[in-house]
Amino acid sequence: MFREYSVNIHLGISFKRIKILVYINRNMENYSTELIALIENKKNQPRPVSSTTLKKYISTYQYLTDMLNKNDDWITDSSTDNIIKIINKIDTKSSGKLLYLNLFIMMRAGSLDIQTLIDLRTKLTKKRENETREYIQIKRETLPDYKTIVKYIDGLYKDRKYNDYLINYLIFTYGLRNLDINLTIITNNNFKKTDIAKNYLVVRKTDCMLIINDYKTVNSYGVKRVVVRSRRVLDSANKLGEGLLLTNKFNQPINNGNISYYINLYENLNESDYFKINLLHIQTQTNPIKQLAKISKTRGSNNIQTLNTHYNIA
Repeated sequence: MFREYSVNIHLGISFKRIKILVYINRNMENYSTELIALIENKKNQPRPVSSTTLKKYISTYQYLTDMLNKNDDWITDSSTDNIIKIINKIDTKSSGKLLYLNLFIMMRAGSLDIQTLIDLRTKLTKKRENETREYIQIKRETLPDYKTIVKYIDGLYKDRKYNDYLINYLIFTYGLRNLDINLTIITNNNFKKTDIAKNYLVVRKTDCMLIINDYKTVNSYGVKRVVVRSRRVLDSANKLGEGLLLTNKFNQPINNGNISYYINLYENLNESDYFKINLLHIQTQTNPIKQLAKISKTRGSNNIQTLNTHYNIA
């Protein structure tokens, strides 16, 4: 079912990134001084964070501000002891606490002593690693095997469910995240005419090309280009025709925040589950390192150690 593919990555900027930055700039007057400082710092550092990450920082800050009933520059004005108390009281796992703690550290860096917060981050990181190991063990015992997923995806094509087939095939084969799949099917001729940088499945004569401009780590690795040589993918894309792969019930584009609602994978699994199953299978193959490097690139990472820590259920 799965064929060879090639990957080429180059730099680019997405239309969505521009849109988010415009939105952020328009709302700056409503932000606190400390939030504006964080935004400017992250936009102007040697390797700026992605617009999606920047928006996440803002939404996390606003969520905490509302939840804790705070105002003004409450993070930089708080004592270190109060910050630690806030982290300890938040009812969430270590990964959630680390999300908030990292925001506090970034906002207080350069102006306040943050060593105590860094020490707390180290402790929470170790705790998160233990939680991850426990989670991985559960997944090892409950996830279906590789052949089951392949059979399911094959069935989608045979049942002419071309939309679900493309979603499942692309996520499973290339380790794509949900955001990558929020794409537009387009002919090669029309793709050559467009100057809008977003996610595409470009339909060519004998194959397709995935063009991923909008994904989690785009600022680190640039635009992903993946040649998809599957004839079934080509056939499915031709049968669906040009247009959005994911739409709401009104046939309109969907928001990136609720993509998972529109993605139907095997027995309610998620893209992370698919990736774990694929990694386990790859490790049984000849020359697994080469295959791991390939799927790491198509997922949007060059760090195999990260794959081993968070996704390896072997």
